[in-house]
Amino acid sequence: MKTILVLILLLFVISACHAQFIPAYKPKYRTVKQDTINIRGIVLDILNNPVTDLQIRSRNKHYVYEGLSPYTYTDKQGRFELRGALVNDTLDCFRLKKMRIINNGSRYLEIHLPLLTTDTSKKPSADVTAKRIKKRAIPTFNVITNADIADYYGVGGDMIRNSDQLVDYPKYLDSIKLIVRYPEKAIKNNIEGTVTIGFDISKDEQFDNFRIIRGIGYDCDEAVITAIKNGPKRHPGINNGRPVKSQSSVTINFKLTDK
Repeated sequence: MKTILVLILLLFVISACHAQFIPAYKPKYRTVKQDTINIRGIVLDILNNPVTDLQIRSRNKHYVYEGLSPYTYTDKQGRFELRGALVNDTLDCFRLKKMRIINNGSRYLEIHLPLLTTDTSKKPSADVTAKRIKKRAIPTFNVITNADIADYYGVGGDMIRNSDQLVDYPKYLDSIKLIVRYPEKAIKNNIEGTVTIGFDISKDEQFDNFRIIRGIGYDCDEAVITAIKNGPKRHPGINNGRPVKSQSSVTINFKLTDK
């Protein structure tokens, strides 16, 4: 009889210990209707070297757990992929100090650190619009609203004149805007966002080394590159009165309208 009582007591203790690992609450969910995107890209320093171990965080607060924000880190090549970001988002970059990147629908970002006053996001941009052909379907998902979230974040020369200074840039941008055509592939898939294309201007006014600084895919990036190639010529930069190879960029906002 004593043996049976001991076994019963032992089973009771084991059950009590096991119960400590059962959450004291049942998860409560709230349905969120929100459109999100995945952003790929690369981060480079002022010498165009890859920046590693840089944290990039979205402002989106409705991701898996309420209160969490999606974040990622750059790898050894300076590349990253941020999942679940807002379509129009402010990305926070953390390294020594916090830096902010404004993103308007771009699925690809080339980020240069430190963020200079000549950042392409501050240059004039042009809008290319098209009529929406189908209603946008905004995804819905459930977030846990009663979970405990830990704080896991922690903590050129004066004598050089850039090519953009030698041209009526807004007028040039208007010329490019008239050439860009909203790709059918993007219209059918309800794709909107900002595309920034960088390129070099040689001493003889030729364009080359086209690169996607901000991209949304679906043929939009290629449409801007084609427009630049077919657009007006540009003067190169000037250093001590002589033409020198220089860099420039064009930013186009692709927008769909319901009218």
